Amino acid sequence: MPHILIVEDEPSMSWALAEGLSEDGFTTDTFPTADMQLPGMSGLDLARKLQRGPHAQPVIIVTAYGTPETLRELRRAGVADCFPKPFPIDMLRRSVRRALESGAELKRGRKRGAA
Repeated sequence: MPHILIVEDEPSMSWALAEGLSEDGFTTDTFPTADMQLPGMSGLDLARKLQRGPHAQPVIIVTAYGTPETLRELRRAGVADCFPKPFPIDMLRRSVRRALESGAELKRGRKRGAA
């Protein structure tokens, strides 16, 4: 089962996300931070960095600062999914599954292209 990194500023939310995803069999690590307003970079900058290179990973952003324009900008940047807090945990579970499936398809496509 895939491993999920949770980047979250609120310890109780981080715990709830980890619990909700572990119920589906995912293993998780948490990285405390300040939501979309990271020190030295924005959440959008972090998402872009995580999506680069041969080890790129799908990114899902859940934010309390999600204006409609911010959410549109995140989607244009290639974030797999983004939605504002609060949200139902089932929405996150579906989003994680879709992101992992599309990430696996991209990797298969890259391997075929390299062959």
